[in-house]
Amino acid sequence: IVRGHAHAFGWGESAADKAEVQFSWARLRANILEHIHSLNNGYLGGLRSAKVLYINAMGKLKDAHTVECTPATDPKFAITGRRILIAVGGRPSVPNIPGAELGITSDDVFFLEQHPGQTLLVGASYIALELASFLQGLGCDTTVFVRSEPLRGFDKDMAKRVVD
Repeated sequence: IVRGHAHAFGWGESAADKAEVQFSWARLRANILEHIHSLNNGYLGGLRSAKVLYINAMGKLKDAHTVECTPATDPKFAITGRRILIAVGGRPSVPNIPGAELGITSDDVFFLEQHPGQTLLVGASYIALELASFLQGLGCDTTVFVRSEPLRGFDKDMAKRVVD
């Protein structure tokens, strides 16, 4: 199965030497971005089918029954309800330190036009270690900087095996 899909993820054999495997960051990037786009559209389609009102805006609780919504382009508006369910999506945070503008977040990796090459990942979360493993597998010289316990909250024995 993997061999049948390898081309879509950037892998292919060179014409000169079938033993040498070539990798295309551009092909991998394009297919991953297309996949993410189709997933997002699928989620939105499912919400619409279920007659869920989807609002893409920053929300702020004003009181126990009111959310102030601030869309990127439209003016603010408020929504009220008897009950409010808060379901937040996580985004990586960029520290407020000198030089932070020189880095990118894990969300930005597949928006890079070029293969990232030598990479320093800061963090010990599942995403950081997954990305480090992925980039290392692509041949990037990859280093992980950890300031605390790797995979905190995961099984300690398994976390040690991942780090080792």
